[in-house]
Amino acid sequence: MNRRGMTLIELLVAVLILGVSLAGLVGLWAFSFNTTAHSQDIGVAYSIARQEIERVRNIGFLWLPVKQQWVRGYDGLGNETPEANPHFTATTIMDPYLSEGSVITNTSLRVVRVQVRSRERPEWLFETESYLTLGGI
Repeated sequence: MNRRGMTLIELLVAVLILGVSLAGLVGLWAFSFNTTAHSQDIGVAYSIARQEIERVRNIGFLWLPVKQQWVRGYDGLGNETPEANPHFTATTIMDPYLSEGSVITNTSLRVVRVQVRSRERPEWLFETESYLTLGGI
């Protein structure tokens, strides 16, 4: 006998195959979305760190205390913001570079460290370090 149409079992198998395929695609989409968002955050964090290093360089060696630390907030695009819970937080730490037996003076070499953290992730997204001398960075 020649039948036309599909049985209920055939229909359920087709729906199951379609469902598994779509679940895999949605999982792949979510993974790629999260990876792209993290990569963008790292790029913005890099830009923020460079801004902080340039800010220190522009202030100048003689105008900055030997030991100092400050924190600034930035929005998701890397613009400085005064909001209480910013998307990015940049911590700039300036310490004297001391070799063994040296004494801290106003002309001591200084280490400038910038660490950028995202509100969503507990680890540092980007960290950089540079040296500040009387002649600049």
